[in-house]
Amino acid sequence: MGKKEQIGALLRTVRYLKVSQILARLEYKTRCLYYKSPLYPFLEDPLVSPKNLSVTPPYIWTANKKHGQNILKNNTFEFINQAVAIGLDMRWHPKGTSSLWLYNLHYFHWLADLKECGDEGQTKARELIESWLMNCNHFDMQTWHPYPLSLRLVNWLTHYHWLTEGMHKDVKDTFNQSLARQSEHLGHNLEWDVEGNHLIKNLKAMIYCGLCLPNQQTAYLDATTLLLEQINLQVNPDGGHYEKSPHYHVDVLKDLLDIQALILKAGQTPPTRLTEVIDRMAVALEFFCYKDKKLALFNDGCIGDKKEINAILKRCSTGETTPEELPETGYVKLERKKTMIMVDVGKCCPDSLPAHGHADTLSFEMCHGVERIFVNGGTYAYQHKKRNIFRGTSSHNTVSIDSQNSAEVWAAFRIGRRPENVEYTLKSEKNVGIGVDASHDGYRHIKATHNRKIFLSEDGADIRGEDIIINKKHQKVLAHFHLHPDVKCKILNHEEAEITTAKGVKLSFIAKGGRLYDAHSEYAPQFGELLIGKQLVIKGNYRQNTCTLKWAIKFI
Repeated sequence: MGKKEQIGALLRTVRYLKVSQILARLEYKTRCLYYKSPLYPFLEDPLVSPKNLSVTPPYIWTANKKHGQNILKNNTFEFINQAVAIGLDMRWHPKGTSSLWLYNLHYFHWLADLKECGDEGQTKARELIESWLMNCNHFDMQTWHPYPLSLRLVNWLTHYHWLTEGMHKDVKDTFNQSLARQSEHLGHNLEWDVEGNHLIKNLKAMIYCGLCLPNQQTAYLDATTLLLEQINLQVNPDGGHYEKSPHYHVDVLKDLLDIQALILKAGQTPPTRLTEVIDRMAVALEFFCYKDKKLALFNDGCIGDKKEINAILKRCSTGETTPEELPETGYVKLERKKTMIMVDVGKCCPDSLPAHGHADTLSFEMCHGVERIFVNGGTYAYQHKKRNIFRGTSSHNTVSIDSQNSAEVWAAFRIGRRPENVEYTLKSEKNVGIGVDASHDGYRHIKATHNRKIFLSEDGADIRGEDIIINKKHQKVLAHFHLHPDVKCKILNHEEAEITTAKGVKLSFIAKGGRLYDAHSEYAPQFGELLIGKQLVIKGNYRQNTCTLKWAIKFI
């Protein structure tokens, strides 16, 4: 993208942002100039370091002992399939790693993993904490960014007594001082420029500091008030998180469960609103889970870990029936017998938060039992040349026009023009089936519209689809149908293909209104994991100014 195009995309992005976000970003950039100066932290007010914690946060999840052993025995930290040797002379900014990799190193999630390794793990953890204090206990744009700072505070507080038991007095004093300084720093730098799940992480850390550090009750009350305001904004009435990512929905729900558990351990009563939101989000999480007990793959994120998802649902299961739609979040689920189709029928992101949005409007995924058949591409990585390929329309099971995206994804986390009007109708008829009729205006810049209908029969064996594109310029229309890498396909002719799942289930794919062919496809079910598969593509034909693609998927 050239400079002129970048300026245009930037203007089309900024127009959706709040003025408060822009001002918050400018304010943070200005403060960073001060933080990077030799004067900081000498001009800061003296802080009273804690001698102990008022309460120790509970750790309610399952750690990864294998990862802890890898750090302990091999001196290696691994994330998104990239392993880096660390050792006792650890370099905390290893070369050749992405920002996401570096963030995860500085989150200190791995403390829980080392704790599973007994006394040796405890010794190693204390050594690494001491190394961090010697090398990183000062402002840095990456490692003191409010996001990793928030997670680090939570992990340090959660494992405080385990870490400080037997620690040398001078090291413990430095550790306590660092806790106080990082807490104070975060309090001045909440991510009001980003909002979303980042701000939830910030407020979670402030609640932890407020409850765990002595004489911080006011900070706890202030952070709790802000948290309740944010969950009212961020969690839709249907229970879905407003960023529309099943992955980040799980992330936020885990944070709220952690906060609830800490408040209970502190001997206080969690706000009623917090409990209500957790219950709503649990219902939405069940909606986002497929029969393989993993997540739908829409917007940024991955299919997740089955054990983690089960652990979350066990802590907050409401017993409610899973709904057929999340109307405010913008998803519908067509499910009959063993067949399930999930369709994105909403905007690609909140207006003011495009970071994790994809150009995937009206895309779908399809499963048969525990087998995924049609899948969206995933995310793969945040700092990678493939980033916007995976965010693009052609990496999703929907229609691209003129090789353009239905939303203008650019840079790593930005979206310029995007669908502004997305409408849908969900209908079901007993003994007949269930269907959705949806449309969006993401191609209005080229004066084109897209309408999609998908119907699933009552026996789950017959799927009918129709895509109608109106475009006076007759620009190229491609309908993409990405197959899971375990699924095989064979083109029989220009209108028909045969699909076979890994378990031997056979399906017929029939296309009308265009030419059917197969093409290369890439699938990233987890961050850093790239699998190669195939996609079926229908290249549409126009009649006058309308391209009508009809397709059917039938179990043989």
